[in-house]
Amino acid sequence: MVIVLALGGGTTVALVDRANEQRAAQELADQQAREAREAEELAAAEEAYDTAVADLDERITSLGTLATDVDTALTTAGEDTDAAATLLDAAAADVVPAAERAALDTARTDLATTLDGWGETWDAPEKPAERPTTTAEILEATEDVEADTATVDTMLAETQDALDVVETQRVGLTDAAEALLATVPGTSQFYLDTNPVATNASRSDMQVAADGVLASWSTSSSTELAGFTAAAQAVATSQVDQEWLLAHPVHPARPEIEAFARSLSGGVPIDFSWAPEVNGAGPDGNSGGLATWTTAQYGYSTIQLSDNVAELWPDIGIQALVVHETGHAITSKCYDLYAAPPFNSDDEMFATSWAISMGYDDGNGSGEWAYGRPSDEQIAAAYGCR
Repeated sequence: MVIVLALGGGTTVALVDRANEQRAAQELADQQAREAREAEELAAAEEAYDTAVADLDERITSLGTLATDVDTALTTAGEDTDAAATLLDAAAADVVPAAERAALDTARTDLATTLDGWGETWDAPEKPAERPTTTAEILEATEDVEADTATVDTMLAETQDALDVVETQRVGLTDAAEALLATVPGTSQFYLDTNPVATNASRSDMQVAADGVLASWSTSSSTELAGFTAAAQAVATSQVDQEWLLAHPVHPARPEIEAFARSLSGGVPIDFSWAPEVNGAGPDGNSGGLATWTTAQYGYSTIQLSDNVAELWPDIGIQALVVHETGHAITSKCYDLYAAPPFNSDDEMFATSWAISMGYDDGNGSGEWAYGRPSDEQIAAAYGCR
């Protein structure tokens, strides 16, 4: 606004110039304030953008780490399902309890189904190459970055949830596998109880195989379990075979002779076998016997007799021969006595002394004629083994 005063033109001009200066100063101040505000807005936008980018970068790093975890977990889970399938193959249905076998099969199927349904890995958004220059562009870019961050957060949460399911199922699979392995001792005892006439060799082999099945599931578990189930099946087969032999003996005296020896063996398990010739005797009219014993594998022994032992039974010399071989068989029970003086691990002196101490002193059968007469001290010591 221009104010004209009557005092003269010079004064009017001065007032107009001053007003213009004031207006210009105000406009400059307004411009500076606007520029300052815009600078603050730009700085705030840049800070928000940088924070958003940093957050996205952190999420992308986390997603990469999780992707590695996923690859490892899926690979391990796949190996576990394969191992479980192999364990199931080893878990013969006629040996392993059905409930534990079914539980393992279900756990394996559940995990395999989860793995088959695993979706493709999501691609993480790329980090922005550079920050825009204007506030409006920065604000828009910030929204895009924050949206990407939200997407990655969803990826992280959903992937972690899925991974947790896999891990839970893996734990369940391990529990099911170890529950199955834990049935082995009981199954072994069941086979021992229900197959009493199976050979001691088969029974011992099964017990050794059962001891070899570790409770913790590992890469060797299927081999261990396969060995046990095969051994258990062998026990069942042996039971059938031995029952048939008992019902259909080659010679009617064989069951009596075997029972006689077992009655003297102090509980040592004994297997018997028969052959036309044993230890070089049999066909020539002499009778032969051969015994083996061991302190390992549950201490069972074997006695092999020539066929004519049954034909000549119950001749007193034949009885003495059987007792002599039983003296060998019982050695595993009396190992300390056998290994110490006066025997000093002399197998034949021990068996001969034992037969004589049992009252079977026929020289031909007891071993005296073949190995010499034991000392009185040896015979007396043999009384300590029963």
